[in-house]
Amino acid sequence: MREGQERLASHQSAGLSETTLAHVYRAEVQRSTNWRLRLDATTNWSITITAAVVSYAVSSREAPPGILFVGFFAVTTFLVIEARRYRYYDIWARRVRMIESGYLVPLARKEPVTIDFYDALAAELSWPRLRIGALQSLAFRMQRTTYPLALGIILGAWVIKVYSHPQPATSFDEFLWRAHLGPLPGIVVFAFWGMIVIAWAAILYHASTMPLPPTELRAPTRQRPVPLGTIFRAVQMPPRQHPVEP
Repeated sequence: MREGQERLASHQSAGLSETTLAHVYRAEVQRSTNWRLRLDATTNWSITITAAVVSYAVSSREAPPGILFVGFFAVTTFLVIEARRYRYYDIWARRVRMIESGYLVPLARKEPVTIDFYDALAAELSWPRLRIGALQSLAFRMQRTTYPLALGIILGAWVIKVYSHPQPATSFDEFLWRAHLGPLPGIVVFAFWGMIVIAWAAILYHASTMPLPPTELRAPTRQRPVPLGTIFRAVQMPPRQHPVEP
């Protein structure tokens, strides 16, 4: 019986050493960096597509306004792809932040590392899961990237194209007639852009009401400004003490 217990104890793990944790941290940083580069790639593609489509549509009189819809759907597709990638990026970035806040910060402060850190890290490594929903991820990417600006530029270019080419429209009815897209009448296309703007505003408002993930940087809280009189106040001299007469 005693020999069996000693044999079982000899096969038990010695725990997570500092060297092993350093390799784990380096691997998680590399993973989060790779996924971060994938996020930046879709953002760069959307900016390139926006610049190309808008330049072609505005510079040429023969270019149909429908080309801007192609750019709109392309940028929206990149946004959806980036939102999906952001959900996976959050897994690796969350692990990096967990090691930094649970292990490196106590060491920097010369404090002991709590056992909760090892339990949380073991649970995260043994059961990786997505912690951000699809709509939440979409809202975060619209709030933190240039997608609203790119989509707004495409919408503005469509309005300018329809209104000014080949010559400025003289009435709103003429503007709606020019806005038609194939068999779709202009009022339907105009209503489509209106619903898109409402959806953007709703998503951005939803993002502003949600708490940020632990992997996102937070802006410092603005404190109450200190009056200049307090900063540059004169140094008050202590009152002179008169000698006490005997």
